[in-house]
Amino acid sequence: MAGAGTNLIGAIRTALMNRLFDSLAPLARFRRAGRAFAAAAGCVCALWAPATAHGADITLGVIAGMSGPGATYGLGIARGAEMAVRQINAAGGIGGRQIKLMIVDDASSPARSVIAMRRLVEANVDLIVGGWGSSQVLANMGIAEQAGVPYIVAGATQPRMTSGQNRWTLCVIQTDAAMTEQLVRIVIGNPGMKRIAVINDSNEHGVANRRAFVAALARAGIKPVAVQSYQTADKDFSGPLNHIRAANPDAIVLFGTIPAAPAIMNQARDLGIKARFVGTGELANEALISSAPIAAEGAVLMTDFSEEVDAEARAWADLYRKEFAGRPEPPRPVLAAWEYRAIRGIAAPCLMSAESDRARLRDCIANWKGTLFGVRGELYFDKTGQLIQPSVVVEVRNGAFRLLRSVN
Repeated sequence: MAGAGTNLIGAIRTALMNRLFDSLAPLARFRRAGRAFAAAAGCVCALWAPATAHGADITLGVIAGMSGPGATYGLGIARGAEMAVRQINAAGGIGGRQIKLMIVDDASSPARSVIAMRRLVEANVDLIVGGWGSSQVLANMGIAEQAGVPYIVAGATQPRMTSGQNRWTLCVIQTDAAMTEQLVRIVIGNPGMKRIAVINDSNEHGVANRRAFVAALARAGIKPVAVQSYQTADKDFSGPLNHIRAANPDAIVLFGTIPAAPAIMNQARDLGIKARFVGTGELANEALISSAPIAAEGAVLMTDFSEEVDAEARAWADLYRKEFAGRPEPPRPVLAAWEYRAIRGIAAPCLMSAESDRARLRDCIANWKGTLFGVRGELYFDKTGQLIQPSVVVEVRNGAFRLLRSVN
């Protein structure tokens, strides 16, 4: 009986993985993965594919903050790219052409991000997928635009990144505007969240989110009981948190990132603040739970990926964790999922049809429609280059991000 059970589990896992790769049509043939190639390290690294007789290789650039305050996010982007490219190359490449992966670390700094983008452009990459942090992307995207290089942003949310004026830049995760509207619906619809406080990073991302959220609350006739801000590099948050404690909120909407966000949660609990935390996708980072395992419990967050959405998402997340197990930094599927899906599900089919023509490649991506694991329904890019998709909301429950079907 034990042997039969094992065989059944193996058969189910195989079936799920086949469905996963089938969902990335027309790349269903990419079902077998080779061995993982070396992880990105240092400021710039190129992971070169084997030579092929089918024409010039494709060079895919990845820009991510693998050091600095955004390191946990950037590493996920780099690993998502590694996994996608390794699988594509192991299955024969794009029409016989292998993908060369060039990963550049921008140190989570806008100024360094400009330098990193110039390196990718000067290396004559065919496509760029990545970019973490709104401030970094807003600083570097003009270089890709001027050079005419398609740029799929997989880690930033500022609405100004996608507009009719930006021909070469497209974004695959929801904007701040979309997420803040969803957050307003969550807090308004929850009877336990009547008194709402806001705390935000004073950077581009935090200020934009706070303004959008407070404006949406005002349209609903609600005024926050407290609004506070902090600097990205702050370590002591007692000043703004004491103001929030005095306002006695039921919910604290936090617009920020790791590592400040879990520190704020921990210090809030130390001050006796019991309000429930609410936030956007930047907080749905596994490092939040590891850094604030008790303080983050019950937080309601938007997210860019939940493996509980469908069986294909679960199968991919299991494969991802297995592939990157044993590394110094634990594998975090939430941060890698969109980079992987953007490359395998969106970019790769277009690279197949557009070959080395950047204009055709950009137009193919802009006109892409389809389904991807972990997202319900058909997805498509609007006329500004923003991928339209449903929101995914999770709750931190028992030390994990659990898909939230109702907010209690």
